[in-house]
Amino acid sequence: MDAVVFQLYPVLLLAVGIVYVLFSRNPILGAGLLIWLIVFTTLQLILIRTIHPYRLKAAGEDSKMTGVLSDSLSNQATVTLFSGVPYERQRFAGAVERLKTAQYRAWKYDDNIWAVQGFLIVFVNAALLFIALALWKRGLLTVGDFILIQAYLLTLFERLVQAGREMRHVFNAVAEATEMAEVLRIPHEVRDAPGALPLVVGKGEIRFRDVTFNYQEGNVALQKFNLHITGGERVAFVGPSGAGKTTVTKLLLRFYDVNDGNIEIDGYDIANVTLESLREAIAFVPQDPVLFHRSLLENIRYGRRDATENEVIEAAKKAHCHEFITTLPKGYGTFVGERGVKLSGGERQRIAIARAILKNAPILVLDEATSSLDSESEALIQDALETLMKGKTVIVIAHRLSTVMKMDRIIVLEDGRITADGRHEELITQDGRYRTLWNIQAGGFLTDN
Repeated sequence: MDAVVFQLYPVLLLAVGIVYVLFSRNPILGAGLLIWLIVFTTLQLILIRTIHPYRLKAAGEDSKMTGVLSDSLSNQATVTLFSGVPYERQRFAGAVERLKTAQYRAWKYDDNIWAVQGFLIVFVNAALLFIALALWKRGLLTVGDFILIQAYLLTLFERLVQAGREMRHVFNAVAEATEMAEVLRIPHEVRDAPGALPLVVGKGEIRFRDVTFNYQEGNVALQKFNLHITGGERVAFVGPSGAGKTTVTKLLLRFYDVNDGNIEIDGYDIANVTLESLREAIAFVPQDPVLFHRSLLENIRYGRRDATENEVIEAAKKAHCHEFITTLPKGYGTFVGERGVKLSGGERQRIAIARAILKNAPILVLDEATSSLDSESEALIQDALETLMKGKTVIVIAHRLSTVMKMDRIIVLEDGRITADGRHEELITQDGRYRTLWNIQAGGFLTDN
């Protein structure tokens, strides 16, 4: 944009000066150039605006082509396993062909602009020289005036062409940035309420009051959901996939706002506290943790960015990831790759657990935190989690019931509703989903009562 400003201002001043000089030599020459400048500028603006939709189309096809390529590369393992290389190559070739067609159409219209621009320049040059020749025959102009007019026109034409080129560059940049600008214009769905206050967690008591929520219209995830978790209580959510277990944690972290009802922590409605303080009070270990392409030390320290190196190492030891970190050539300085691809699933989960241990928040949420661990590693992590859970309000989501047997309460969710609530010893004696799941996972060793 700065380049356009630097091009337009000198051109404007030059054009005004030349028109003034020509007017002083002869009003006909000045008026003719002024009219031509108005026509030239108007046509340029009209043509540039006309071609803009074609630039938008080309930019859109370029984004789609990049998306097709990124999708294929990020799913390289699946493509290989299903012999999909020819198919993906065909998809990418189709995307490239569509981009080529759209880009060619934009270039063709751009060429038309250059053609119109060239015609107008030749026309005004010839017309003004013809007028000047007629005036010279009448003795109103001299040979020096001819040289002056031609020199002025050539300088003006050069500057106009440069300014037009910069204008087209700007419109090209606008076309390429339009998609991103549209994304940036989308308002945040979840934001701090006016006058929101920081959340100060004392006991860590959590209460869901008549919470209703749906991801899409007509697809209700939770309906009039009520739940009370006392401070320091360890609660597990179990149930089939899609029952609403992860939804409960996402609403607690306020990744989404509820459609109806409210969620409270220590009596404070989380919709009226700052998002930063809310999430600072909760340590979350996801099922599939994603790491930064940074060192292991930085990834663990992200739980508490002012932690010392010794505190990071202590957290890593409690999460039983210190052992494999020290075997790496660069130890804690090892970079883990984009999204942590250089580590196994179990190693990533242990890093995520170490991060949560370091954060030491009063509320702990574990979403299948040991799902990627082998039995030996899981046993070690369970010991670390027992230490981590002390004095905290804990919510655990699990499919393997063996990992939640020692919880204070086990809540069974089905279709967004609580169908059972109690301790492990109580639930296995009752007919219902929990007993069925336990019998399946335990190999049927329980006897029917």
